[in-house]
Amino acid sequence: MIKKNACIGSHSVVMPGVTIGQNSIAGAFSFVNSDIPDDSIAFGIPAKVKMKTDDNGGK
Repeated sequence: MIKKNACIGSHSVVMPGVTIGQNSIAGAFSFVNSDIPDDSIAFGIPAKVKMKTDDNGGK
């Protein structure tokens, strides 16, 4: 499932049954074989969460 406002980079593969969380990003050329939580940025082979997004402008 791809939740609201999620983005998937080009040439990425998302396996069946995997959830991309709300406001999350799966980077280009990634292999997503596990869920990405809300408000996260993940990339790589396999995709791993590298950072969380900050909704309050860094404050």
